[in-house]
Amino acid sequence: MDLTLKIFSSNILSVLSIYNDSEKTRLKNRNELLEKLEKEANWSDKEFDKFSHYEYHFEWLLMHSLFISAFSYFETFMLSIAKQIEKNTKSKIKLNDLKGKGDLDCYRKYINKIGEIESANNTSKNWNEISEFKTIRNSIIHKYGIVNKKVNLIKKFDLYFGTNEQMIRIKNIKFLERFCELSTEYMNEIISETKEKNYS
Repeated sequence: MDLTLKIFSSNILSVLSIYNDSEKTRLKNRNELLEKLEKEANWSDKEFDKFSHYEYHFEWLLMHSLFISAFSYFETFMLSIAKQIEKNTKSKIKLNDLKGKGDLDCYRKYINKIGEIESANNTSKNWNEISEFKTIRNSIIHKYGIVNKKVNLIKKFDLYFGTNEQMIRIKNIKFLERFCELSTEYMNEIISETKEKNYS
């Protein structure tokens, strides 16, 4: 259990160092282009496209990718705990028997209902916030960043992009930092209770 937690926590937290390293590269390349512009007034189309890439697209595309990766690590962690509980209980109810609001909710439900892990209930503050992150993740993957319901995280981290404010663009590192902090905290709570019940 401790190893599972360590691996998935490390994977989730690694996205922050990847962002920081990549951001240094982005700024270096952008600044080199700006310095060239100060010396030479004319840019080729290729140089202009390159500048646009580093100035307007690189950061949010990177952050979307890192967020989706971190969320996937979290979801896989929840699946591994649900399978551990399934293996170590005598319940006739199997993981595939449960229905929920997507796979992640089924894993949480199994951990809570069959494993009797209280921190995995659907009324906890942490789970409610994770559900908002899930909505944003789903909108990026399936709807090109369009969200059709109120999500508090959008305003909190200023995620809207464009004049119509309908499309999500993650450009705030604090959003990614918060997901990493929240998911690892939640995982720690789950592991702590799971170990108490000897599901190992």
